[in-house]
Amino acid sequence: MNRTLFYVLWFAVGLVSCTTKDKGGELDLGAIAGRNPEVAVVAGSEVFQGKTLHINPEGGNKGLLVWEKGEGQKALSGKYLALEVYGDNEFSGVITFEFYREEDSQTAEQIVLQSGEQAVAEGERPRLSALVGILPRLKTKMVFPLSYLDAQTLFLPRYPRQLKGTVSGNRLALEDVSKIVIRFGPYSDPHFRPVYEIASVALCDSVPQPYPAADSPEIDVFGQWMRKDWPGKIRSEEELKEINLGQAQRAISTAALPSDWSRYGGWMGKRFDATGFFRTHHDGARWWLVDPEGYGFLSVGVDCMRRTSSGPVNGIEDLFEWLPNDGDKLYSEAINRGDRGVVADFYVANLIRVFGSEWKSRWLESTAAMMRQLRFNTVGNWSEIEFARYAKIPYVLPLQRFPSTKVQLYRDFPDVFADEYRENAVRFAAQLEEYKDDPYLIGYFLRNEPEWAFGYHNLAYEMFGDNRQSVTKDRFITWLEERYGTVDKLNSAWKLSLQSFSDLKQAVFKSYPSEAADKDCYEFSVIMVGMYVDIACDEVKKIDSNHLNLGMRYAWLSSDLLYKAGERFDVFSINGYGINPPPTAEIARISGKPVMIGEFHHGATDRALPATGITGVLTQEDRASAYRNYIEQGFARPELIGMHYFQWVDQPYYGRFDGENYNIGIVTQTNIPYQELSEAAITTNERIYKVASGLEAPYKANLTIVPPIHY
Repeated sequence: MNRTLFYVLWFAVGLVSCTTKDKGGELDLGAIAGRNPEVAVVAGSEVFQGKTLHINPEGGNKGLLVWEKGEGQKALSGKYLALEVYGDNEFSGVITFEFYREEDSQTAEQIVLQSGEQAVAEGERPRLSALVGILPRLKTKMVFPLSYLDAQTLFLPRYPRQLKGTVSGNRLALEDVSKIVIRFGPYSDPHFRPVYEIASVALCDSVPQPYPAADSPEIDVFGQWMRKDWPGKIRSEEELKEINLGQAQRAISTAALPSDWSRYGGWMGKRFDATGFFRTHHDGARWWLVDPEGYGFLSVGVDCMRRTSSGPVNGIEDLFEWLPNDGDKLYSEAINRGDRGVVADFYVANLIRVFGSEWKSRWLESTAAMMRQLRFNTVGNWSEIEFARYAKIPYVLPLQRFPSTKVQLYRDFPDVFADEYRENAVRFAAQLEEYKDDPYLIGYFLRNEPEWAFGYHNLAYEMFGDNRQSVTKDRFITWLEERYGTVDKLNSAWKLSLQSFSDLKQAVFKSYPSEAADKDCYEFSVIMVGMYVDIACDEVKKIDSNHLNLGMRYAWLSSDLLYKAGERFDVFSINGYGINPPPTAEIARISGKPVMIGEFHHGATDRALPATGITGVLTQEDRASAYRNYIEQGFARPELIGMHYFQWVDQPYYGRFDGENYNIGIVTQTNIPYQELSEAAITTNERIYKVASGLEAPYKANLTIVPPIHY
């Protein structure tokens, strides 16, 4: 999501109330309870001081039917669906809004989440769903803008006390919604048995007014949750300094790489021809990266190596015991008050507490040493290039501003046949000029997780979600005219009654007109994706022929269109969340390319943060075992040449820019490494080359997997 737009949305919300005078009004809680006796009951509430809907923890993962067409219900109307909710849990809540269309109840495409799990395991399938997070033990007015039923935007705007929201599925007209179901998670007996109260469910024309200020703060001066204790929680500034300064000194004194690694982190036990830059090579047994000196190289890295871990705070200032003050010269760099709203960074504030005015340079020095101490040989995506160059550690580069157009055909997919797209591709490629001769650069990612690739979507068909005009739509109509010859033949195949091919320019489809239309649209979608990739790849190759094209870091392989897009890459990259890497052998077989995992992580809720992220385990000890299992099982595969852990620093308790607040860091918000994970990284990262060569057996863990607490 465009970050400037995001912060504008954050800053603008919470100014008007939703009342029963608005369209739709409040839904009757008693009627909702009557429809869902296994899930909910109306009872008194100390939190809301009145009657609320209590969600049964034994059935909390079952759907709560809140609205259904017919049965005397008011028509579904309004601009927002609003929910007053409280989760009496030590972990973040995950609320899922599901919207159904009657004709899709059994045939809708299965919604697959980024973790690889199906949104609904069996039974009826929603047309569209939205996962939204909330903080624990905090009354929250959750808001879902009904305009997002068009499925054109993947991420919801944030509202006060609301965390990340993501939309999955297919576009749905408001008048076609047949029912709305709300699910409450995460649920996994005995580890997660959430308790919720619902004070109101309403359909509104305006955004609900936020709650009054909290009676007491939730977040302390170090950015930590105040309602929970855990081993390693910082109690004083003196303790923060002592631990950080000691850690920095130890890292700097033990920062040497293993003796059989090259200066780039390659393995001296495997030698190939040197070219002065990184390249790929298959030695007959497995794929390798080859470092500039010719040594076999496997990339084990960390994403987001940055001196920052910030999040927006406007609308929730009452939750903080202390906020950095931009009028205070010492902490002015830990707060930003601009057109994006108020953004606070407790990681920066804590670094300032430890290192004073020299915090930036001291962070560079100590963090570079820590990376070597932990035996990481790659600075992963989203990292500061200044850090990579200072540390002289190989790095990957996320290119910025992938070419787009004013008219977007579906989500972020551009009008690829327009001259505008080609012109923007030229400007896009120009950014490689300053990197093309850097031997430490492994390669570049064209972009990250294109939104059009979240779920299966037939791109040419999606152009007919409305009657917007585009050069690509014109080309598709010309393509159909060449295929069918006459409009009568098209009408017969598509089951339409067009007077001419040009009538398609104004056509709007809620469903495929016919099986032939589905097939034709998919065939042209393949052509669209080919243009999308070829134009961009042609331009970057003109500027930089030295470095590897690492692809687009897909969230997951949602359709064969992504393989089509991978034909021009040197390495097929995917973000693979799970206890084990995704089926990379299949990816390599189909693509013919080596595979890189751009992101993976494992989180727990036993310490600093209330959400696990996309893959959840029970404890910090389990996080350590999960890391060892993922890396060693992965490098035992001959097609995997790189895996990068997401990310270096824990996310803020109150949520980063989009609301994620996951326990996924190598270090905490107070810059203290998780000892268990650190020890696991040292052990496993030193073993990767022997495991990859079959000299040592890969570590395998037997772990309890918990529901992912992500949004």
